[in-house]
Amino acid sequence: MFKYSGPKRRLTGRRVAFVIDKLADRSGGAERVLIEAANEMAMRGHAVEIITHEYRGRRPFYDIEVGVHLTNLRRHNRTRLNKVGYKFRSLVERFHPIPGVSRLSWVSKHGAFWRRLERHLQHNVPDAVVAFMPPAISALALAKLDPKVRKVASTHNAPIQDFTNPERWDPSRLDRRRRLKLLEKIDLITVLLPEYQSWHAKEISEKIKVLPNAVSEVPQSILDAAERERIVVSVGRLASVKRHETLLRAWQIISKEHPSWKLRIYGDGPLKGYLLSLIQELGLTSAELCGHTPQIGAAYLRGKILAHPAQFEGFPLAVTEALASGMPVVGFSDCSGLNTLVEDGVNGILVPETEDRVSSFASALSNLMAQEARISALSKNGPSSMKQYSPDDVYTMWENILFSDATKSEGLRAS
Repeated sequence: MFKYSGPKRRLTGRRVAFVIDKLADRSGGAERVLIEAANEMAMRGHAVEIITHEYRGRRPFYDIEVGVHLTNLRRHNRTRLNKVGYKFRSLVERFHPIPGVSRLSWVSKHGAFWRRLERHLQHNVPDAVVAFMPPAISALALAKLDPKVRKVASTHNAPIQDFTNPERWDPSRLDRRRRLKLLEKIDLITVLLPEYQSWHAKEISEKIKVLPNAVSEVPQSILDAAERERIVVSVGRLASVKRHETLLRAWQIISKEHPSWKLRIYGDGPLKGYLLSLIQELGLTSAELCGHTPQIGAAYLRGKILAHPAQFEGFPLAVTEALASGMPVVGFSDCSGLNTLVEDGVNGILVPETEDRVSSFASALSNLMAQEARISALSKNGPSSMKQYSPDDVYTMWENILFSDATKSEGLRAS
């Protein structure tokens, strides 16, 4: 049973809790957005808590400002009994497709999070709670809280991916049904882009608010001083959805046409070993996996083009930061999120969807690499296209969503 340590926290002013299932050492876009939003709310004078539910007792990958309280609802280390229970639950969860086992499997996987979260929030009553991504959103939706506490669901991908894709989150059909149905118990739902609103049912349309990610402006003096080299940059988790294999196979074609150019891929993930082997297999001496770097901004100012062949996105930070840094983006026209941020022929190139994605991507990227004047023209349009996502405007939207004095029965209409 979960036990609280220490007295009940007495917070003053506006109080907000950000909830996410796992945060330790995670360098994903949603984790970064959560921490940056929490930091900004704290700097604006609000009392902020970040709540997680994970065994790893490590710090988050991104820095947390002094004054932001971090709470883990789980013990850092499993006891012997915990380990036995974990093996049993894993066995039950493996048989989720079997009728009669699906409900038990769901409770085994998600029940502890929602119960612990409920108890914690009943004990430390905030003004608003923001849950990031489906596991935390479901836990918050089920938690029985004071009606005055505003429940906010912060979604960070195209909704069709978060709520119907069996390869994301819990693969069980029961969970996919529940995570969508539970949105009805949420007071406000944020989506990253306007086109994501229409995907949701009319029953919850009045709860939806468009809340994009914040994109910091790069001073013009820094853009002017950038010494760009013939480098194509790619940034993202080394996972199948980012399609790095497509990029590397395209680079095998491109590198023969542009031997003076280099490819630098930044990120880490489960496909690192495979991609390293692929680079060797294809003989790509001009391609390199660079891992994580806290100086990714320097990479955006050093390279000339961002290659982003991802399958789908929500609101890709790599794309927005590259554009803000004057780096045109090449990506597929059917990639959600990217195809809204990148305007073909204005700040980047949208590659038509074809059966042979390697060839089509190689052709589009190679053609751009051969046109220095076109790269320069696209580069100049990138920063202005991101000004609508200025941090000051976005975080003011955050405050309005979290602390608006409008009653929950009135709701906040989508904008």
